[in-house]
Amino acid sequence: MIHMTLEPVVPPKLPPHVVQVKNKVGRPYLYLMKFRGTPRAEKAIRLPDDPKSSEFWAEYARAMQLPPAAKKSDTFEDLVGAWHASPEWRQLSEKTKIDWKRYSERIKASWGELQVRGIGPPNVLTLRDLYADTPASANNLIRCLSAMLAWSVPRGWRLDNPCREIKPLKGGSEYAPWPWEAIKEAEDRLREDLWQVAALALYTGQREDDVLSMLKTSIHANVISVRQEKTDKQLWIPIHRDLKPIIEKALARSPKTSLTILTNTLGRPWTADGFRTSWGKNKPPLVKKRGLVFHGLRKSSVVMLLEAGCSDAEVSSITGQSREMVEHYAKQVNQARLAASAILKWENASETEIANTVANTVPSKRAK
Repeated sequence: MIHMTLEPVVPPKLPPHVVQVKNKVGRPYLYLMKFRGTPRAEKAIRLPDDPKSSEFWAEYARAMQLPPAAKKSDTFEDLVGAWHASPEWRQLSEKTKIDWKRYSERIKASWGELQVRGIGPPNVLTLRDLYADTPASANNLIRCLSAMLAWSVPRGWRLDNPCREIKPLKGGSEYAPWPWEAIKEAEDRLREDLWQVAALALYTGQREDDVLSMLKTSIHANVISVRQEKTDKQLWIPIHRDLKPIIEKALARSPKTSLTILTNTLGRPWTADGFRTSWGKNKPPLVKKRGLVFHGLRKSSVVMLLEAGCSDAEVSSITGQSREMVEHYAKQVNQARLAASAILKWENASETEIANTVANTVPSKRAK
């Protein structure tokens, strides 16, 4: 009887990241498994069975060149979904939710399959510049992206916020205040119900949504109480003497069944969409020509308060804005005030005084 010793079959040496796996009946299969057993582990890719064949090496070379596939939990599509489901999102005002949902859907459409960790400032700039023709929209998009990424950092989606290095486009971050002639034209030419909305925004310094939702019960003697939707701040604003008769007219034409101070031509409370449609169709010519927007009335209120000599704290107590924002506007007002004072002094100075000053400060050519 002949005894034979069976040597175990040793598989050929496999290239990096290739692993042999056997099924239930012992049949071996080869897979490319990059970074197996680490947080960077990628999805396994099936390879041809014979590691000596040209087909195997061709497929191995192709698979090694593939970019890392994003895990489902790492994509912008999932980040948008997680952000929208968060407690922080639920605490946002309805207006902010509507605006940011629109912008976050744009982000998802452009970057849905990209890894959240994989984008940097250059990618953010590229996304912003897609909307460069409308600077305000581009800046709002990046503002939304920045808020979402700031939310993602402490939750482990990425280590930093690349939007912090991105400057807003010029022309899209400021709302021009209305000049007096535009305000006067609005008072003279707007429909009464539209002017009442504009006047309430101007004389209280509040946002459009807060003005439209002001209740009759918010009026206490000569004060209007406002809880701002965006900031949740509670404000008590004395009624300006020029605003008082406008409010009285608004209340007189408002049905008893209406809870709001302001109503449309049908005697119903304004909806946000209804007001914006009516406003867009009835803008006075000067407002249209200068590209003024309704929100500019809020800035007009700030500027007028500052020009009246109010401190930053006093302005903030009316508008509910941060001291930093009011200080930003104050610098512009102070520059204009100083420039006007400088020109006035120049005009009032005598020609002799100016000539003597110039003669004493400009070196003579002979002295050189």
